[in-house]
Amino acid sequence: MQFAANFFFIIACPCLISLALPAEERNFLEIEKLGGSVSKTHRNSNDLEIDFHLRGKDLSDQDLEKLKGIKNLVSLNLGGTKVTAKGLVHLKEFASLRRLHLEKTLVSDDGMVWLKNLKSLEYLNLYSTKISDAGLSHLKDMGNLRRLYLWQTETTEKGVETLCRNLPNLLVDTGADLSVLTPSEPPKKLGNLKWRPATTASLPKSKSGPNLTLLFENKSKKKIKLYWISYGGQKRLYGEIEPGKTRRQNTYTSNTWLVCDQEDSPLGHFISERGDAKAIIPAGI
Repeated sequence: MQFAANFFFIIACPCLISLALPAEERNFLEIEKLGGSVSKTHRNSNDLEIDFHLRGKDLSDQDLEKLKGIKNLVSLNLGGTKVTAKGLVHLKEFASLRRLHLEKTLVSDDGMVWLKNLKSLEYLNLYSTKISDAGLSHLKDMGNLRRLYLWQTETTEKGVETLCRNLPNLLVDTGADLSVLTPSEPPKKLGNLKWRPATTASLPKSKSGPNLTLLFENKSKKKIKLYWISYGGQKRLYGEIEPGKTRRQNTYTSNTWLVCDQEDSPLGHFISERGDAKAIIPAGI
């Protein structure tokens, strides 16, 4: 009778089940409540990816405390959240972090000081933030940094050159300066990527290669979801495209982009090739 009573008490109070979990697993549950996803980079790996992009738009500085104690974190996507410079203090312990997305956040120069100890960092996206040359100065000793994205920031050519002198293996992408394009310049003719209808076969994982831009065009009558298939094979939601609309997407050679309907049923996919291209979602799907 005592066992039955205890069993009933646990069922009636599911919060106790959460308290019985290890601290790291409790943090995973909290992250998912905030709109984040936690996954392994590879099936047989202990390395973790955490992604708040799109689903965690309301993520705040205080919410980042939920990351404390998580081990083997190698990729963190905070893009499009409400994180500010103050929140980046919670990242200083993640020495294994290799990829960090901060695009379209509220981070500024003050927060960059908390990144300088992330010695394993290889990829940093600061697109559409308030970062200036002062913030770049905190990155000068990050010897493993290979890719840095600075579109629509307050950095200058001089600041980028100074950083690259300290990090000669760094590739910095500052985006296109549309103001220098003349009206008489002919539009670039784009080839079409092959549309690959959905099958039961596993999708190929994305591979790293040269940077390029895809122009997705939805010719169907459905509102679709666009997913990037990560280097570990996981789905990452990047956005939605209304019928008849287009979306311009930065990507790399040999990246896989999955198209799903609103119920997340796969419709088909594209694999980027060398150079910019159109990715036309057909009318008959």
